[in-house]
Amino acid sequence: MKSKVPTWLLSLAALWASGACGQTHAQDAFSDCPAFPAETATSLRWEVLRIPNMLLCRAMRTDDATEAFAMTISPESPFKPRRGDRAEVGNLNGRTVQWYRGIVPNEPDVLIRETLIEVRKNLVIHIFMRAKDAETLAQHQQFVLSLPIPPPTND
Repeated sequence: MKSKVPTWLLSLAALWASGACGQTHAQDAFSDCPAFPAETATSLRWEVLRIPNMLLCRAMRTDDATEAFAMTISPESPFKPRRGDRAEVGNLNGRTVQWYRGIVPNEPDVLIRETLIEVRKNLVIHIFMRAKDAETLAQHQQFVLSLPIPPPTND
């Protein structure tokens, strides 16, 4: 079943935060959402929700208060990528990011993309976005690919 919950993306952000801070315990991984690069910081702001074992980070556009994307950072994600749903490929700090198509049954014209980034064992980032057109989708994907998410580690 395809994911429709933007909260999962935020748990991916929590996973990123733990790797970026060099923390070794999963519960310590959920302190902050990744910082936006300078060129993006004026366009986006985070809305943050902390729940047990998950950090939800919603990237909100400052011009119209709509969600550009969301990420979850957590020990695991309910999102399970399927090969048949593969879409675009991107590069995030030297790592390949595979985007997957999603569907919202009551909104067939909305473009949905998700990805899963493993930061380390028991720490993953799930990113979810929706867009009304291909240009907006590409812009939101670039926002994600500019985040300072660290490379994977083996610990």
